[in-house]
Amino acid sequence: MKKFFIVTFILIVTMSTVFARALFDTPYIGNKYRMTFHHRNCDSVDQMNPKNQVPLATREEAMKKGYHPCGNCRP
Repeated sequence: MKKFFIVTFILIVTMSTVFARALFDTPYIGNKYRMTFHHRNCDSVDQMNPKNQVPLATREEAMKKGYHPCGNCRP
């Protein structure tokens, strides 16, 4: 049972690191609650709940997934 918890913990930490890196490496961040997308350095991203942040590689990807551009940074 102890091995299960250790493996689960390692998996969670690894996935968190991968997701955090994806957020840092992508030029756009989507807000899955408001369905908007932003430039990574937009002030709105700082105010966004981290659980709502979605990494997006391109503007086209964001639009395909139903996101609309932020009114502040206008990506």
